[in-house]
Amino acid sequence: METVEELTLYSLHGCPYCAAVRMRLGELGLSYRLLEVPARRADRTEVREVSGQETVPVMVVRRPGAMDQVFADENDILQYLERRHPTTTHQAAEGTWDDAATQRLAVAVRAAQEAASELRELYQQAAAAGATDRANCLSAAAKHAELAKRWSERQLDLLQPM
Repeated sequence: METVEELTLYSLHGCPYCAAVRMRLGELGLSYRLLEVPARRADRTEVREVSGQETVPVMVVRRPGAMDQVFADENDILQYLERRHPTTTHQAAEGTWDDAATQRLAVAVRAAQEAASELRELYQQAAAAGATDRANCLSAAAKHAELAKRWSERQLDLLQPM
């Protein structure tokens, strides 16, 4: 019998890393408690008490009779979810894609990678020029492009025959 776990996710609206975790939790059909943190890092006292940091996402896993597990970045959270709730191609792929659709997705992965690289370069130029607002926007756009690339790569992996 599998132990029931309670998941709590500390998240920030608009954070691409938090979105990646929420998307994965949804794909797995897992229920979780979502706690939106304040935009100002200085106001994130609860997440700081739980994880020792002000950045998100942070996920706390509680199981009866066990110590809480705290995962303090999206990579650690996604790796935990993959270990704890592995999926197979048959579970995760929704229907069968034909070769043309798979090929288009592969092209999209390359385009997202190129966009992320270009946006990072523009961000560095804006930051070096002292254009803080522009640099912040470009940084966020680069993170979103990277998230799109990672999601697309995952979909391609799920389509590959075992």
